[in-house]
Amino acid sequence: MVMMKRNLLRLLCMRGLLALFTILVALMVSSCDSYTSDPRFEGDVYSVAALLMAGQPINQNWPVYITKSAALEDLNLLDLFVMNADVKIIEVPGGREFPLQPVIDYDEYNVKWIDPQANIIKPMQRYRIEVRIPDKEELISAETVVPPLARLEPDYFGHNVLGEGFGINLADIPQMAYSTSDIRYPLALDMGENGGVYNLIAELYCMEEFSTDLEYTTKILGMSHPTADMESAYNSSGEGLRRIRFIGRFSAEGQTETQSNYILLRNYRQGFIFYGRYSVSMIVSDDNYYRYNYMPEGYLHGGVQNGLGYFGSASGGVMYTEVVK
Repeated sequence: MVMMKRNLLRLLCMRGLLALFTILVALMVSSCDSYTSDPRFEGDVYSVAALLMAGQPINQNWPVYITKSAALEDLNLLDLFVMNADVKIIEVPGGREFPLQPVIDYDEYNVKWIDPQANIIKPMQRYRIEVRIPDKEELISAETVVPPLARLEPDYFGHNVLGEGFGINLADIPQMAYSTSDIRYPLALDMGENGGVYNLIAELYCMEEFSTDLEYTTKILGMSHPTADMESAYNSSGEGLRRIRFIGRFSAEGQTETQSNYILLRNYRQGFIFYGRYSVSMIVSDDNYYRYNYMPEGYLHGGVQNGLGYFGSASGGVMYTEVVK
């Protein structure tokens, strides 16, 4: 489960990088006189990056990042992260509060705000974050409503073939043939009794290290393998050769094969650019995180008041497969 949670972070385009991205935006906002997008900020600019995951606590796998703008001269990365704030999560309604505390992650070289009491995030619950910065008059705040609990189904049609399809164990990854992958194993998110329309974010991430021996599932410009000059593009944090994302509004509906409501993606194999091992993630998210991901200047639309970034919530899972000929 720990490995499963860690790999689901890939769905978020590496939240640490997203937090750093909002920092870069903050630098631009605070230093560029010609910046015209609303809202406008003066002085230090702060950002929040947080995704509350249903069924998980706010811990080092699912932390809150709070960052601030800084001068580029003599920049120390840790100086970008806020540690001297009063940060709390509030359940709405009811007003139950739990404070967060900062922890330095020396492996990732950043600061994460976590809940030392490890309160589990409840599906369909509204949460509010409040951040008070010393000597800053404005309260930074945001609210999110957590989606219903969602479960990723590795074998929707129940083929039950040993060593084939999707698995949840990194130590024992099954295989699937590229040509029939999405026919035999549609991506299926079980929403239980909760039908309706949801914000869906799915990702196919190639786990193989870059090599010119990697083979395309479909030839590109007559080539079967990438060239050496494509390594940087392959390893970039955004969407591209290694990471393909599907973002949109999808309906969870009752299916003839089951009693639950499912969101189904049946035509996704084009997202397997190479043969090899993949992590496949699928979540439903609140509007804050959804808008942050798809809107231009999404850092202005992530629900954060008096700051940049996003305070969102989601529910879903991750699974693994090896795509073969």
